[in-house]
Formats: sequence, C-alpha cells, structure tokens
Amino acid sequence: MTVLHRTVADIDLSLCLPHRWATLRDPGPGVVVAARSPVVPRGGFVPEIVLRAVALDDLAPPVAGLDVEDAEDLELSGRPVRYERLGHRTGSTDVVTERWTWLLDDRAVVLAGTVARADYPDYCELFEEVAATVEISGDAPGPALLAGARW
Repeated sequence: MTVLHRTVADIDLSLCLPHRWATLRDPGPGVVVAARSPVVPRGGFVPEIVLRAVALDDLAPPVAGLDVEDAEDLELSGRPVRYERLGHRTGSTDVVTERWTWLLDDRAVVLAGTVARADYPDYCELFEEVAATVEISGDAPGPALLAGARW
C-alpha cells in the first residue's frame, strides 16, 4: 500500500491506497483524494476509492435508487465512524459502495470504495483495509450520527 498525507483546512488526513492505483490530479471541491484501479475487472467497472472532507451542510442528501444494504456504527483508529454498504446503479452497471463517515464538529470525512456488484467479493476486504488506515487529526471527534441523518 502507498501512504498519502493531506491537510484540508485544519484537518490532517492520511490513508494507505493500493499500489499502482492512479490518483486524479484535481479531483474537485471537497475531494481529498480520488484513486482508480489500474485493472478493469470482469464486471467492466473500474473500482475507485474517494476520500472527501466537507462541511456537514454539504453532505449529499440520499440519492433516489440508493439501497442501504448494511449500516452500523463502528470505531476505527479510536474514532466513531458510520459504515454503510450501498447498492445503486452507475449507468447500466449494478454497483456497491462501501462508505465510512467520520463526524468532526461541523465537518465530515467520508471514505467511499465503489465497485461493480459482480466484483464486490474481490474488493470488499481491500476497501475495509483502506478504511482501517484512515487517520484523522486536528479536531475532536463528534458523534457518529446526526439525529435522523442518512448519508
């Protein structure tokens, strides 16, 4: 794995990404890092990992057609985190996104790994390994959930 360090506002973030995964140069507002697999698996969808740091007000509302397949509150690296496995479609491809959300005062750090459903068994452990490497410093952890919130 390759270790990446980034600072966004006053939050220091680090995580490990799989070797040879390409990162986008200018991934867009709120995106700390976006990485894609160098391999297109049999499902035809290139797996990707995206780490975002956004204001709580900027968390995207639930998307139509999104199926929450699993959700639980966990602790990773000593911080509460909300885990969700989401089923949805990207174009004509049935995909699965595993998402971890850490709340920090008025901000959120969100890690998402997305892969074609057909390839999910080959990538789910990889996404979990990456999530386990996320380190956040700079703010005290907030609660794992906002009342009634779904991300």
